[in-house]
Amino acid sequence: MPEPIVLVLTQEFDVTADSVVKILNERGVTVFRYDTSYFPRNSTLTYRSTDAGWRTTLVDTTYGRRSLRLEEVTSVWYRRPTPFTADPSLAEAHQEFAVKESAHAMGGVLTALPARWVNLPAVEQRAHYKPLQLQVARDAGLRIPKTIITNDPEEALRFHRECGGAVIYKALNSGLLHEPGGWPRGLLTTALPELPLDILPRVRYSPCIFQEHVDKAYELRITVIGERLFPVRVDSTDDDGEPQVDSRNFLGTIRYTQVALPEEVEKRLRRVMDHFELAYGAIDVVVDRAGEHYFLEVNPAGQFVWLDDETPGLNLAAAMADYLSGQSD
Repeated sequence: MPEPIVLVLTQEFDVTADSVVKILNERGVTVFRYDTSYFPRNSTLTYRSTDAGWRTTLVDTTYGRRSLRLEEVTSVWYRRPTPFTADPSLAEAHQEFAVKESAHAMGGVLTALPARWVNLPAVEQRAHYKPLQLQVARDAGLRIPKTIITNDPEEALRFHRECGGAVIYKALNSGLLHEPGGWPRGLLTTALPELPLDILPRVRYSPCIFQEHVDKAYELRITVIGERLFPVRVDSTDDDGEPQVDSRNFLGTIRYTQVALPEEVEKRLRRVMDHFELAYGAIDVVVDRAGEHYFLEVNPAGQFVWLDDETPGLNLAAAMADYLSGQSD
């Protein structure tokens, strides 16, 4: 078995990748961390056919010269790389052409590698679609909240009335808004006990996802790495003992506890992961006061280092290092 060589594709500032790379380095595993924004501006890629097969070399000069023989890579972590960048001296149209050619060249070369992927970009892209996630989850036997996705204000109002005002709104994609001159800000899951008539017409501007609000007791964050599941219970109750709609904006104390999943729920979540062919995913589930589990979504590139910080003994970074280095399935 060849010595593991791990290619980590991510942006320069990524604390989740930092935590895993640190462990791999401590174990003596060869790691080549690379951001696709270095290509083609600061890097060269050569993909050559030979009688013995293909020979591919990536040379990067962003911070000193370093090189990687891509056929020797045993695993690729497609974490959160940033877009390709061309030489700024080129005309804008030529930069656009160079970036498109770079995406085809680098993407084609990398996805042809016989390496373990976390996750293949095409696999990840398909798995990001929330409407598809909900359909796959329900087909796998999981409960999902009553849902509507629409940009028709009348349909949104009808759904709101059907649910008696127990409705939440969230973004279909990342929920990040990038406004000129400011930091990106996120759209959090929001309860909508009322749907003001001055707000309702805005639904027409963009598709929105509305779901019936589950009267939850707590949340579950289930991190899947290969064949291993790491369920963590998240309790975010206010002074009155009521759980928050979205724990990400809760200023009070949040408790994190490792738990076990009901066997049938675990089997159904595995069916979702298998359907999408995901090696990694961060699954969000809510559990209502009757103990029923509701699938919300799976993030194929979700963060996890914060869970390690909050949950002693969880060791997700070590589990990812195990998977990338071939120490676990």
